[in-house]
Amino acid sequence: MSPPRPHRSESGGQDGRPTKAQKATCGAVAGLVGQTSSYPLDIVRRRMQTARQMGLAPDRYKTILGTLVEVYQKEGVWRGWYKGVSMNFIKGPMASSISFMCFDTFQEELRRLWLEYKNYVSR
Repeated sequence: MSPPRPHRSESGGQDGRPTKAQKATCGAVAGLVGQTSSYPLDIVRRRMQTARQMGLAPDRYKTILGTLVEVYQKEGVWRGWYKGVSMNFIKGPMASSISFMCFDTFQEELRRLWLEYKNYVSR
């Protein structure tokens, strides 16, 4: 009986590791989750930085929590905390997927080169 042929598994390539497309998809999902979860803090940062230039009272946006509460009470979740998030839904996942895929690919290649070097030196 012949040995089983390597086949492409449902979870990755021939060796069981994720494919480049799967790595890019994971990076895109991570970027989307990260952008969505941290965007309200970006709104707070922007409000606190620009309060003086907008002519608002200096004590209006003093703390992070106070700014979050005020924006929520006056504008709500979608019109306040997530105002302008649509562009980040395009930019964030693309950047994260590229970074994730490149990092993982380079890491695997460097590990392979290191093992080749160790084998070469130990001869």
